[in-house]
Amino acid sequence: MKIALVSYWSIPYTGGVSTYVLALRQGLEARGYEVDILSHNETGMNYHNVDKGKSIDKQAISVPIMQQIGTRFNEKSLNYDSWLAAMEGERIAFRQALSEFSLKKYDLIHAQDVISAIGASEVKSRTAPLIVTLHGKLAAEWKLQGAIFDHTRSWQWANGLDYYGSMVGDSIIFPSQWLRQQYESTGLMKDIQMDVIPYGIDTLSFIRKSASINSPSRQEGVKLLVCPARLDPVKGHEVLLEALALLLKQRSDWICWLIGDGPSRARLEQITKQYNLQQHVRFLGHRSDMASLLKEADIVVHPSIHDNLPFAIMEAQITGKPIIASEVGGIPEMIINGENGLLVPSGRADLLVDQIIGLFNDDALRKKMANKARYDGLRNWSLDKMIDRIVRLYDEAIRAKGGGGR
Repeated sequence: MKIALVSYWSIPYTGGVSTYVLALRQGLEARGYEVDILSHNETGMNYHNVDKGKSIDKQAISVPIMQQIGTRFNEKSLNYDSWLAAMEGERIAFRQALSEFSLKKYDLIHAQDVISAIGASEVKSRTAPLIVTLHGKLAAEWKLQGAIFDHTRSWQWANGLDYYGSMVGDSIIFPSQWLRQQYESTGLMKDIQMDVIPYGIDTLSFIRKSASINSPSRQEGVKLLVCPARLDPVKGHEVLLEALALLLKQRSDWICWLIGDGPSRARLEQITKQYNLQQHVRFLGHRSDMASLLKEADIVVHPSIHDNLPFAIMEAQITGKPIIASEVGGIPEMIINGENGLLVPSGRADLLVDQIIGLFNDDALRKKMANKARYDGLRNWSLDKMIDRIVRLYDEAIRAKGGGGR
């Protein structure tokens, strides 16, 4: 069977969607499926078939579309919304790219967002099932990023995109119960086939990497906090830095590694200087040796404002690390408070620093949580378990379309 994994978001890239799609391809190919990934490339300047060589110049598609969009949305009007026009152009251009990739040749399409789901539904073969994994709600994320505001045309368009994109598939996969409830709360999805299938990763490979790669050096007698997350406002780094400023007033025998990169880096570096944390906070940027870095940590911190089912928490659990994380999104489905980690209300730097100090001071509790985290991580986040459930869903969808499955 020939499968297209389709994502509007760039692959490869730092982030959960890319991690999920690459792991999904790995698991499917190991079972004999032929799998292509169609997405933006890492720079966002082209569309490509990941690792297969075929690439399409984005500008050649998007320029004439944006000219038409400018006319359609009347760019000379006082009510012209440039963000809305640009995003509608992005949506149409991606659909055109999928058409040029000959989406009709695939037996099954698995879209990773509402933009790719809508585009695929319009250009795929009528007999090919369309499975959609929803990793979040775009309207909510864009609002948190300050791109849209309530009750504006952009807000209405984004909510319409979330709704329509969730309705075009034959089946929807949610990684967490929390995200499923976000969509179900609209009351508009009663007749849609929905499944909750948590993410999975190659746990044995990750453990081998943590054991075989040389770890970076760290100062003896200094506690190490690690925060592995994209430098984006929704990940809560500003709250973490505020908590670290409070921590420094009480003790200085610690260092914090911020692993990842993103649009917030310059602002976070400025805040680090304002709090005089330069000797204690290191920006490591994007790294490919996450297993090695996590192995060194005493505590992993994940202070998100908004999140679904972070791969960073999965990796920390598999590595056997106690985790302090925000009580948001799907994170409470991953962390049992007081057993394999600690949960704190999002945005509360004062409570976050209390938990950090408490774990720093209690070696026995850290070890107990670390052991439980490793046990739960190996039990819950198996890539094989995820692939088993997705393959069954594929076969059901093929049969429902009148095909024969594998």
